[in-house]
Amino acid sequence: MNKNLAALISVLALASCASDPTSWYKATASSDQAERDRIQCERQARITAPGTGAPSYRGINAGVGSGVNDGLTNAERQSGLANDCMYGRGYTIR
Repeated sequence: MNKNLAALISVLALASCASDPTSWYKATASSDQAERDRIQCERQARITAPGTGAPSYRGINAGVGSGVNDGLTNAERQSGLANDCMYGRGYTIR
């Protein structure tokens, strides 16, 4: 159990260090419009990839590790979809 807790803490610490693009830029969009578009893209990404992965039943402690992994995989998928949406709307990372 201590190994799983240490792994979870490590993963969360690393995830907090990872940074998404700090600002999106589009010449014809105000910062308010860019924020609205970002929120819409993130909402659409959560709808498209809601995180409905099947749980793992490989043992009493295996579910914790696989649950964290499934959550990180889904968060990465959602982030990619949101970024693709913003690029599709004509934004670039600044």
